[in-house]
Amino acid sequence: MVLADIDLANLDLKPILKTQTSNLIDILHSIYTEINVYFFILEKDNSFILEELPTNKGQVIDSVSFEASVIVKIQTQKEFSSIIIQNHENAELFLKNPGAGRGYSVISPIGNSGALSGFLLSILPLDCKPEDIDLDIFNKIANSFSTNSVASTLLEKYKGRSNHLSVMLEVNTHLNIAATKIDFLYEISRFGKYFLHFDRAVLILHPEDTPEYFIVDSIEGDETGLQQGMSYPVFNSLVSRSIITGQYFIFKKSHEELPEGIYRTGDYEEYDYAQVIGFPLEKVKNGPGVLVLESHNEHPTKQSEISIFEMVSQSLGAALTRFSLYERLNNYATIDTLTHLYNLRALKQRFEEELARASRYQNSLVVLFLDLDKFKSINDTYGHLMGDLVLRETSQIIRDSIRTSDIPGRYGGEEFVVIMVNADADACMASARRICSAIHDHQYEMNEIVVQNKISIGLSEFPQDGETMQELIQSADAAMYTAKRQGGNQVVKYSKGMVPKSQT
Repeated sequence: MVLADIDLANLDLKPILKTQTSNLIDILHSIYTEINVYFFILEKDNSFILEELPTNKGQVIDSVSFEASVIVKIQTQKEFSSIIIQNHENAELFLKNPGAGRGYSVISPIGNSGALSGFLLSILPLDCKPEDIDLDIFNKIANSFSTNSVASTLLEKYKGRSNHLSVMLEVNTHLNIAATKIDFLYEISRFGKYFLHFDRAVLILHPEDTPEYFIVDSIEGDETGLQQGMSYPVFNSLVSRSIITGQYFIFKKSHEELPEGIYRTGDYEEYDYAQVIGFPLEKVKNGPGVLVLESHNEHPTKQSEISIFEMVSQSLGAALTRFSLYERLNNYATIDTLTHLYNLRALKQRFEEELARASRYQNSLVVLFLDLDKFKSINDTYGHLMGDLVLRETSQIIRDSIRTSDIPGRYGGEEFVVIMVNADADACMASARRICSAIHDHQYEMNEIVVQNKISIGLSEFPQDGETMQELIQSADAAMYTAKRQGGNQVVKYSKGMVPKSQT
């Protein structure tokens, strides 16, 4: 199918938006298990109507008044942000059975300040306390809902227009559901060959943590003269000007006025392209980046085509926010926040995957079970802040002592597990001894207090020490406990007859 073949009038966007909505809710479920999420949108009668979502279980009422106290509180915010509410104080506003209103919920506004278009109601599990709630997560989820809502409105608005807009709409729909930045640039290139002529698309990002530089993030087309990951100062170039002003630019070599530079000062003299157009990802000063389209030959550009690509670049900016959100929230769901190693759930998932691969291809697999010696005494003597420091720095030592292909995770408390794939037991013993020695020699220092610690490590090997995840961890745990009984600060390989502490 070519772009012009799309039957826009019959394009059904609901499955696309429903899938995106489900993905966002799945992310919340992965972080806060047993959470219930409800989506209300504003109707013409100034009431908020409940939308059907996968988690709706008949727990809340179908309509909430625009004048409800908690809604009024949200609307008075200068900048929309999620708030925590106590269910027993607000139950009559949204619960069918107000008597069941225990615990807490999060209300997340959707829209822009002064123009509330809806809200998310997230009812949290009873054991979830306010200090356990990261409102930034809910804000980003709500922002993504807002992005989807705006995209849906734009797409519906332009249905049935000219072929020109129909093609634009079809491509923008593809952009809105692109899975990665590379997918997005591919769609833009496909689109560009139909409208604006260009030979290369470059995605420039302007990170918040290094605002004085921008980075070449992705390239679709010939990479000559550029390299992914290159950074340039935001100074004296067309790309820099677009970032600083939030405005698009057009450069053609035939014009008498020469720029100070395209990407950096003076580079136009060796520039291979006759035409370059840059579209900011957001029309704001010092924005998040620029979409740069380059052509070997000059081509006439219509204002209507510029307007279309301005909208495309805005869609790209919204998509990048979505990609960043998914990546960050996925880290919340898979990474232990203290040690930055895999958490237990993610570790077990990776363990099962690697075990299945080792079984299928007859590969080797070794498991290390690590437990800090007398860690409780550190917490009892110096407090939990020192204990947290020991766990963080121990995790870094473990990470520095193994290969990048190995999989380290926090098993619980002061216990760690490392899955070592495609490595024999002797090589893994050497890595384990490096960890043991490095921790023994390391000084943990905080507030002029210095402590030292040791670690005991047990090692098991697939398949001789176990064929399942549980068997291999149990064997490694038994070997680790044997190391502790022998005084700790050592590595022991599992052998038959060793038993874990739980069985002694």
